[in-house]
Amino acid sequence: MHGHDHGHGHDHGHGHGPGGERRFPFEKMGRLDALERQVRQPAHALVKTISEPLEDGRVPQRLVEIGVGTGYFALLWLETLPEAELWAADVEPRMLGVVMGRAMERGLARRVHFIEVAAAEAERIPALEGTFDAMLMANLLHEIDQRESYLTDLHGKLTPGGRLVVCDWDPRASTDHGPPVDHRVPIEEARALLEGAGFTRVEERPLYGDFYTLVAS
Repeated sequence: MHGHDHGHGHDHGHGHGPGGERRFPFEKMGRLDALERQVRQPAHALVKTISEPLEDGRVPQRLVEIGVGTGYFALLWLETLPEAELWAADVEPRMLGVVMGRAMERGLARRVHFIEVAAAEAERIPALEGTFDAMLMANLLHEIDQRESYLTDLHGKLTPGGRLVVCDWDPRASTDHGPPVDHRVPIEEARALLEGAGFTRVEERPLYGDFYTLVAS
């Protein structure tokens, strides 16, 4: 469980447990911050979207990123919202260690809370206490098998008017990079899953060429 950028389509990661064969390997961590990704999926575009005021005008204060990876989105998100706190969840403890180090370097460590997700629990949402204003799942939905129940549980952890943003590989895009097409979740399916999970408003944002982005509230 990482918010990750796969390499070439045939090299899509290995793991154990639910969705394990689709999980990104820590050993290839360098790809998560590579210039190639910064061009294909620049962090600022998605962070701008997930930082927008909520429906009632509130600025998001309690944030969650599931599959935080190296903090590619999370740390910029915290810098964009200087009063916010972020809960960073990942199944790979070494990824959380990387985020911790980078958060310390950037003076953000006091505003980050870390949640290690056991591999055997990867099909369940992280242990989150309370409710949250904004949640992010980047390049992660395709790794989860029990998607509808997972999204339903996330919906229950949002504050009224809160949002979940799902960004994932588009099956219609090139498979020169990223997971194979049969591992990707079509946007129509993702939208239906979000609506089935209880979200009443699901909007597509055209941020990237290889990825679709859905904002659900």
